[in-house]
Amino acid sequence: MLTVGLEQATFRAFHGLYPEERILGNDFIVDIFVTIPGTRHIDSISETVNYQGLYNIVRKIMAIPQPLLEQVVYDISDAVKEKYPEIQRSIVSLKKLNPPMGASIRNSIVTLEKNY
Repeated sequence: MLTVGLEQATFRAFHGLYPEERILGNDFIVDIFVTIPGTRHIDSISETVNYQGLYNIVRKIMAIPQPLLEQVVYDISDAVKEKYPEIQRSIVSLKKLNPPMGASIRNSIVTLEKNY
């Protein structure tokens, strides 16, 4: 198996349940890893998952405000699988930095792991 991924892709986005989050936005970090069959040498980008393609998918999904981070990670996972049907597994983590909870918290996190 071969894993391709991105770590700590940073975005300013407007996800959240509270109206203030939809207006002010927040900073988010996305980690994404996908696994494909990979027991042979790869000679071409067409034989693997292009991490620029992963980034473009994540950027597009992050631009669509959602009330729940859970929906965002499902949307990313579904879009990646649609573009790269050879994927056998994905892990998508979304961190909201300094969530508005009235406490000192570095980040909240939602992670979705899927086997296809």
